[in-house]
Amino acid sequence: MVYLISMGLYTVFTIICGIASNLGLFFVFRILQGVAASSGMAVGGGSVADLFHPHERGRAMSVFMISTIFGPAFSPIVGGYVDQYLGWRWIFYVSAIIGGVVTVVDLLFLRETLYQPTDPLQEKTKPTTYRQKLAHLKFNPLKSIKLLGRPDVLLISMQILTAFGCFFYMVTILPITYESLYGFDTGSRGLLYLTGGVGNISGSTVAGFVSDRVYRYKMKKHGHVKSEDRLLPMYIGAPFLVLGFILYGWLLHFHVHWFPPLIGYACSTFGVMFTITTGMTYLTDCYLPISASVVSAANFTRNLGAMIFSLPAVQIRGSLGDGWSYTLAAFICLIMFVACIPSVHLYGPRMRNWIDKRTASKETTTTE
Repeated sequence: MVYLISMGLYTVFTIICGIASNLGLFFVFRILQGVAASSGMAVGGGSVADLFHPHERGRAMSVFMISTIFGPAFSPIVGGYVDQYLGWRWIFYVSAIIGGVVTVVDLLFLRETLYQPTDPLQEKTKPTTYRQKLAHLKFNPLKSIKLLGRPDVLLISMQILTAFGCFFYMVTILPITYESLYGFDTGSRGLLYLTGGVGNISGSTVAGFVSDRVYRYKMKKHGHVKSEDRLLPMYIGAPFLVLGFILYGWLLHFHVHWFPPLIGYACSTFGVMFTITTGMTYLTDCYLPISASVVSAANFTRNLGAMIFSLPAVQIRGSLGDGWSYTLAAFICLIMFVACIPSVHLYGPRMRNWIDKRTASKETTTTE
């Protein structure tokens, strides 16, 4: 239901963006287009939790995370050439065509992944029509954001915010950097994103594989698995993230050939998606009944980080240069990792117990 409605609205809003005759109309429907397109990231983690067993969830989450980064990684390539040869409006027309196809596919093949009746009567009266399902929905836009009040959710989300924010800082000024230093044209600049796409896909894939291997190893050795064991692979991804930024920035600073900096770019994107996939899998395992909401909260902070870090990107590069600006990004990621991940890894259960007791105490006080 959520996917179907949102994709239908996305298609309509995208068409309006393409035919918009003034900036006011364009900006309004561009915002609405982004809102409609966000449903996949908001509830996708919940769908993964519904469909896959714990020992499969790491790889499943990696595939889901690949899909969220596939567009930003490869769309600039297509968009660059579409803009160059057909004009910018056709970027929206092509997107609308894809959105329409996905909407039809959702309508024909997509089914609800979770329904948990609370009693036999509810089982008998399970909603079957779209109108009945809509009647069961309760809209509370702050529900997911309130989950950031949980210490473990907040700390993991802050790590994701920082990693994704620094990644967006990089991709925002990537075309500007390669145009000014190496003279790349529009189409060639789009091809640069292939490197980041390879890093993102590799990072997410390896993270999912390692996460499931750790799960099976812990289960075989101890007979049980703690949710915090899902965070162990993050200690592998973090060095790639930090060192990739430093390598990329200083190779650009010394104006070497255009290819070596892309190695640093690929390393950093590998680390970014390794970190995000691991964090999302951990949150899904910890809060399985409300996994869609908790993943939505993490994605809120992730996109907030993208906005915060990308807005001043050009000015930061102009003030600090490539070498020191990416060293600063690496330092921020390192500090956030040290501050957040070991704390959750060691004290995650205590954090959840503390907040659960606090919530129960408030509910008891309210009842009395």
